[in-house]
Amino acid sequence: MNSPNTNLAALTPNSDKDTIIVRVTRIWEAINKRNGAIIHTNVILLDEKENHMVAIIRNNQKQIYLPLLKEGEVYTISNFKVVPGPKQYKSVDSEYSLNFFFKTKIEKGRDFATIPLYKFELQPFHDVKTLVGNPAMLIDVVGMVRSYCKLERRNNGAQKMDVVLTDQRAENILVTLWEDRAAHFLELLPPSKDDPLFVVITGLLAKKFSDVASLSSTDATRCYLNIEYAPITTLQNDMSTTSDGNLARLHPPTVEQFVTSTGNGVQELPISSILQTVIPPGTQVVRCICRAKIIGILDGNGWYYNCCPTCGRALGDLNGKFYCIGCDEETPTLAQRFRIVVQVEDPTGSTTVTLFNKEAEQLVGVPLQKILTDQAEVQPTHFTPPFGQKTRPYPTNIIFVLLPLHHAQLTDVPPVVRNIIGKVCAFQIKITPYNIIQGCEEYTVTRVSEAGGDVNRDNTITDSVDTGSTIPNGGKRQKLV
Repeated sequence: MNSPNTNLAALTPNSDKDTIIVRVTRIWEAINKRNGAIIHTNVILLDEKENHMVAIIRNNQKQIYLPLLKEGEVYTISNFKVVPGPKQYKSVDSEYSLNFFFKTKIEKGRDFATIPLYKFELQPFHDVKTLVGNPAMLIDVVGMVRSYCKLERRNNGAQKMDVVLTDQRAENILVTLWEDRAAHFLELLPPSKDDPLFVVITGLLAKKFSDVASLSSTDATRCYLNIEYAPITTLQNDMSTTSDGNLARLHPPTVEQFVTSTGNGVQELPISSILQTVIPPGTQVVRCICRAKIIGILDGNGWYYNCCPTCGRALGDLNGKFYCIGCDEETPTLAQRFRIVVQVEDPTGSTTVTLFNKEAEQLVGVPLQKILTDQAEVQPTHFTPPFGQKTRPYPTNIIFVLLPLHHAQLTDVPPVVRNIIGKVCAFQIKITPYNIIQGCEEYTVTRVSEAGGDVNRDNTITDSVDTGSTIPNGGKRQKLV
């Protein structure tokens, strides 16, 4: 069929009688995050000039047009509306988008291989930090998979996994894949674990955590592993040769319990090694992973605390008023956060770790506010606060209920919280000079994931933080102090 116009770049809003020959490269549904409803369906079209444009199919058109379209196929499409494209969350760099209407015709065409299979809006890693907070354009990246972690379940029940990519400049970027995007990535992994993996990941948003820019998946996210695509070939060639012309080995990805933006996995240590860890000179914090079973909850400090709603620090008492040391001011309002100190053990010993708000809620599965609300029947006029604060009238402008924790026993901890006892988890903890110098074993948990299974594993864990020796899991048991 001879088309009067096969060039997407030449389309204008002045006519609805054009005909285009295009390949469908991607189809996905835009979802309303608040209620899970489908907003519309996006279809990316690509022509032989490597121009691409999004066609938006409204919900009342899905049964008409979606059955006619399939990813990867070539179509002749005629009689459509050319309209202004979206201003935010754009998946392609085009001023316009297409709308179908009752005159639109879609016919499957012959594939003469003149239209590329793929085109992406690739961004270099070093530009990601400049795109944080800018939702105008979704981000596509290409890189070699350096590492990825196992699926984690967050406190809202959603599953996620982190993937670290590296480029020819040896820069790393962390990409967080949520729900079915994470499952799709795992499905694409080849059976062989010995070869490097190169991937294009599309439709990402730039975010920042602890001053480090990273990427997070959206409805438009798709992963393409080891595809025949020129930028992947270029990246492979660039990474295969070092600056002095010698071949460099391309490594297959490593699978970690947790990954970081540096791509370096955090070492897993048995409890016996953690208790004997020595912090190297010039280092303030040592992070490691402890795979252990929760065997109890220590109730001496309660299971939540009053905190500043601005900075999250525990509130002090100043002349009968709440005072935040971090903000250096009195605060008329306050919030509550989890602080659960749990006893954990593995075959080599036992110790205690502290679960703060996000990590605690992830294991408990219920927000703290809901637990407190469910347990409270009336609003008391006085309360006994945690951490030994002075008893005083509760501020009248706060509509909230605190549960008495003075001389709390284990039975005072709500059953929904006590349900974490018995869980086998992978805890990423930080060891500080305070833990070592003061002999305080309440190591802070910075990440947690339910590991499942039996903590009694018949493997050997290498300790490179302390002595570099190999410590069997059945080593001498350390007594909890």
